[in-house]
Amino acid sequence: MIELTVARTLSLAVKRGGHSPAIHFNGATITYAALDEMSNRVANTLLSLGLEKGDRVGVVLPNVPEYVAIAIACAKSALTMVTLNYRFTANEYVEQLENCGAKLLIYSDRFRDVVRDVGQQLPGVRRICLGQSSDGDVGAFHTLIAQASPHAPDVSVSENDIFYLGYTSGTTGRPKGAMVTHRNRALAYHYWALEFGIRGSDTILHTGPFHHTAPFTFVLTQLFMGGQVVILDHFDPRLVAEAIERHQVTWGFLVPFMLDRLIASAGDISRHNLSSLRFIISGASALPTRTKDDLLKLLPAVSLHEFYGATEAGVITNLRPEDQFRKIRCVGRPVFDTEIEIRDDNGDRIAPGEIGNIWMRGPTVFSGYYQAPEKNAEVFSGDWCTIGDVGRVDEDGYVYILDRRKDVIKSGGVNIFPLEIEEVLRVEPSVEDVAVIGVPDDVWGESVHAVVVLANGSPIREDALKAACRGKLAGYKVPKSFEVRTVLPRNANGKVLKRVLRQEFVDNGARHNGH
Repeated sequence: MIELTVARTLSLAVKRGGHSPAIHFNGATITYAALDEMSNRVANTLLSLGLEKGDRVGVVLPNVPEYVAIAIACAKSALTMVTLNYRFTANEYVEQLENCGAKLLIYSDRFRDVVRDVGQQLPGVRRICLGQSSDGDVGAFHTLIAQASPHAPDVSVSENDIFYLGYTSGTTGRPKGAMVTHRNRALAYHYWALEFGIRGSDTILHTGPFHHTAPFTFVLTQLFMGGQVVILDHFDPRLVAEAIERHQVTWGFLVPFMLDRLIASAGDISRHNLSSLRFIISGASALPTRTKDDLLKLLPAVSLHEFYGATEAGVITNLRPEDQFRKIRCVGRPVFDTEIEIRDDNGDRIAPGEIGNIWMRGPTVFSGYYQAPEKNAEVFSGDWCTIGDVGRVDEDGYVYILDRRKDVIKSGGVNIFPLEIEEVLRVEPSVEDVAVIGVPDDVWGESVHAVVVLANGSPIREDALKAACRGKLAGYKVPKSFEVRTVLPRNANGKVLKRVLRQEFVDNGARHNGH
């Protein structure tokens, strides 16, 4: 039996590509043949350092082509890639590197200072620098790989081997390392290509951080299918429009806050020819209805997909273009080979339309959290898995996400879903951004608190905002208090860090006693 591995899948893809363009970055182009050779050299370099099958390799890099080569190299050499957030502090790196037992860290000299601090705390973790190396490093990345063999390493890779450890974003607590196998992701490339219509003639624009699951896997899916990848080192609406026009980009993955910035830059974007763009995929957090409406007005010829996904399972459901205005506040139906059930807190399946915990199963679901048996026992029930989201399924099998289980506000014994309130507030002209959280309440346990970013310096008018909510929501859902900020705390993928907002509220000593 031929094992279904990322190593085989991507190795065959890059060989098929030959000397055609694979990656465009900062004015340079890398062919499939060059990418194949680079990944072989990286793999052989890692093996020459004594790394063995299953050893973990941490990666702290910005958006650069070497990230892709390292991923393919780890796949070919049966090493486990650990994708680390480049915005971390030294303590956060140490926590995750210790947790996974990493043997090696590949980093950019852009992060030299923080990595130096990591090295002082973890002297046993060897380091390779992309750029000019520092004292204590094994060496500089390109110098090392130039000395390595350009031929594919002779390593046995199993479909059950761990391809990478994806640490969850930690929006609700301490991150956990999700074990993603070769089989998980090799199948994902097939399923995602089918679901979104990704073709060998397509060109994807990559502008999000590689250390997040969706942009990382979308890029590898496009390479699996052939075609081209355009990498931007950071998101900027003007650069996005220029890249689409220059490279005839046909699709891209953009999280909601990126789409909001594109819409806000409509004047600049309209100067560019974007006719090559076929579709946009949105995910990572809920896409507000206002954003969706404005986006489709700005780009009426572009198809829009909105998916629900997670590090632990990749894409779980997708709302296809034809359903965008038929199923409001919906994330679509399960993708190929994925099943969804809604269960109560006892684990019993409940009827369509009822609200409960979302459970799923399918071949792209992860193998569990690394060294976390108690957590695995909590989230797995046989083949089924839950990642802490609350929602419902309608009679047609479409899924609606109501909130993260840990974000649900419990006030006076009643569950309140913040997303529902945020949707109402976002359509108010004076509100640019909003996050709704539960805060301590002496009478009701928790009360509803809205943190808003006001548009164009608008004054806060609590009465008007409360009135808007009362017109569409039950009285107990109307925020009891408001707070104004200039920006909301977010992670690198655009998710609002609600745990940070809650903690800051508590630290400030504020409590409520009114309902």
